[in-house]
Amino acid sequence: MSLEKLLSILADGEFHSGEALSQALSVSRTAVWKQVAKLESFGLQVNAVKGRGYRLLEPLDLLSMPAIYEELNENAYEVFSHLDTFLAVDSTNRVASAAGVAPYACLAEMQTAGRGRRGREWVSPFAKNIYLSVAWQFANQAASLDSLSLCVAVSLAKSLRQLGCDGLMLKWPNDLLFQHRKLAGILLEASGELGGSIRVVVGIGLNVAMTAKQGAGIDQQWVSLSEVLPQSVPRSSVAAALLNALAESLPRFENDGFSAFQQDWKSFDCLADKAIDLHMGGQVIPGIARGVDATGALLIEHDGGVSAYRGGEVSVRARS
Repeated sequence: MSLEKLLSILADGEFHSGEALSQALSVSRTAVWKQVAKLESFGLQVNAVKGRGYRLLEPLDLLSMPAIYEELNENAYEVFSHLDTFLAVDSTNRVASAAGVAPYACLAEMQTAGRGRRGREWVSPFAKNIYLSVAWQFANQAASLDSLSLCVAVSLAKSLRQLGCDGLMLKWPNDLLFQHRKLAGILLEASGELGGSIRVVVGIGLNVAMTAKQGAGIDQQWVSLSEVLPQSVPRSSVAAALLNALAESLPRFENDGFSAFQQDWKSFDCLADKAIDLHMGGQVIPGIARGVDATGALLIEHDGGVSAYRGGEVSVRARS
């Protein structure tokens, strides 16, 4: 008996008797009880009532491979022919990095060791958010990959806008915000030989329906998609929208570079013409943000001129 099948039955949040589950899963009632107990490892609360059976305390919006494929456009269906979903992994980026093919995409209901930028933990509760990683093989693009995260951020913002999410902003280099609260983040990891092809794993973490309790450990203001969209959208539909966008934008980036996304970035830029401090290592550079150049570098006006600064271990903080 698989946990996936048990979860698919219990996902409606209704009571299901031990006998009914036993018949549906072709196992003994004792085996059902043992599997139900395992759900606690996912942080799920199960209500067991004698004479009524088992139910989850709240329904689950589980990812569905058939539902995702149904909403992929023709291009994405072809590009992401290698697509996996998992109940729990340590990190979708690690899984994508270890995959023997590219393009490759994977999603998980939960991460036990999800990571954000600069080694921070990415809070990853079960069946609440999108944890998506895509492995992509680029030709010799090492010099321009610094701007890939900006390209992905633009694609993410545009795909969510198509779902009805208005008012999104991008904070350089790759944070997606709504009303100054973080909605999504991007983590890139590259490997390859100098002068050869580059394999890049694009990791996307998108808050969809995370509760305040589940996100209590996050050290910055955040928001979930459920608070932003005018109507509920299944997580499988959100995942398909992201994959459709990436299937179009990653080849475009490889062919045309970030310049093809520069104007779109401008339309989402939350720092443009604002006084900022750029923290680079132990150095603090104050100035006025003037957008990004064709390579994705942040332009800052200070000391009578405009200078370009690019990624790495750089963070930006708007002045209050």
